Parts: sequence; C-alpha cells; structure tokens
Amino acid sequence: MDWKHIKYISVVIGVTLIATLTFVLGISFGVTYEKDSFTEIIIPVLSAMGSWVAGFGALGAVFTSLWLAEQQRKNSGESLKCVFDVFVIQGIPDDSLGVIVTSNGNKPSNVNSITIHSSDSTVAMSIQQFAPSSTALPTYLPYGQQASYLLSSDFKSHINEYVNKHCSGSYKNLVLSVNTTTDSFNVKFGKTVIEHLK
Repeated sequence: MDWKHIKYISVVIGVTLIATLTFVLGISFGVTYEKDSFTEIIIPVLSAMGSWVAGFGALGAVFTSLWLAEQQRKNSGESLKCVFDVFVIQGIPDDSLGVIVTSNGNKPSNVNSITIHSSDSTVAMSIQQFAPSSTALPTYLPYGQQASYLLSSDFKSHINEYVNKHCSGSYKNLVLSVNTTTDSFNVKFGKTVIEHLK
C-alpha cells in the first residue's frame, strides 16, 4: 500500500470517528440529561474523550511511521528519468525515434530491455533494433549517467504494424517501458511521437 492510499484511508477514518463522536455526544447530552445530572456526567465524559484523543494520537503515530518508511523506500530506490521523442540525428536523412534515460536515484540501474505495450493489447513488443550510434543493452547507469537509445530508421513501420495487428489501430494507450532488473519506468506516447508514426 503506497502513501497516497494510506493518506486517504487516514482522512476517512479520522473524519468518520470525529463525526460519530460529535453526533453521539450531542444527542446524549441534549436529550437524556437535565441540568442537575449534566454536571454529574461531564467529568466521566471528559475522561472518555481523553481516551479518544489518545487513540487519535496513536493512530497518527502509526501513519507517520508508515509515511516515513515509504519516503525512505522511495529515496533509497532506483529512479530513471525517461524521455521518448522524435530526434534529428546527424547523418540520418529522416527524423528518428529515441529514448533518453537518465539515472537520478540513489541506487544504480541496470537497463536490460525496452518494450512497447498498450492496455488495448494482451502482448507487448520488445525493441531489438537500434541505430548504430545507440547505447547498447544492457546498460549500467550509476547516478547522473545518461544513455541514448536511438531506434532504427525502419522501426516506425514495426510500431505501426504492432498497433494495427494488436491494438485495433489505436495509438491512444501506447506506453514505452524502460525495464531494469528490479523495476519498470513507463512513458506514454506523446503527441509528437504519434504524429511521427502516423
């Protein structure tokens, strides 16, 4: 469970408990007790409310520890910044597709494959053909290092064939994945890429 879901659950639980407690106290004091008996009840009720406050404090401590653990996991893991776009390459007459990958995490990454997939399809397409000037796979990327994966000039036709055969001709949900030994980093097909393919 990630921090986003933990945050939503904690807000829902907190609001529900506060609303329930307020409603019950208001109904019980407004209907059940007269003025004389009210003073005899207020001290025990305040004691019970102290237990509720302690419970909220314990709940807050639990969620804070979960949040800190999630932040530590994010900061200590690998992270890649991936750019998938159309590039002009010297010596190649036509524009070409390329993927620029930069390691910006605390752990080095070992990029071992690049794939294309879509939610409209049950199969993914593995990229095997790169331009001669492209970085070779697999690639070891320590912090701050960058790799450029330039697709071959005829790869445009391969993507279009994949879209027509496996995605019912739809480019809408296409995603490029840069896969490491432990994770995958996804990049949606941008407008310039789709226009280039069409």
